[in-house]
Amino acid sequence: MSEYRGFYWNWIEEWSQFFQPCNWYTFHPIMIELEDERNMGGVELTLIVLGLGFRIRWNHTETEMVEKIKSDIDALDLGIN
Repeated sequence: MSEYRGFYWNWIEEWSQFFQPCNWYTFHPIMIELEDERNMGGVELTLIVLGLGFRIRWNHTETEMVEKIKSDIDALDLGIN
């Protein structure tokens, strides 16, 4: 299993959905969200302006829940391989 702690980010782009047949469309003119996810030991910031933005996450602690999920994934990997 890879290292859990650290910084992770991804780009958000909401415009391309309008050129596809979808059941619903989600568009954020302005969105600022800050989340303290204590159960998973992380803090996350999402910022979107006119459908373009990013999400950055800092996993600072491996909680009991994280350790359980990692052990479950390892058990699945052993069963599959």
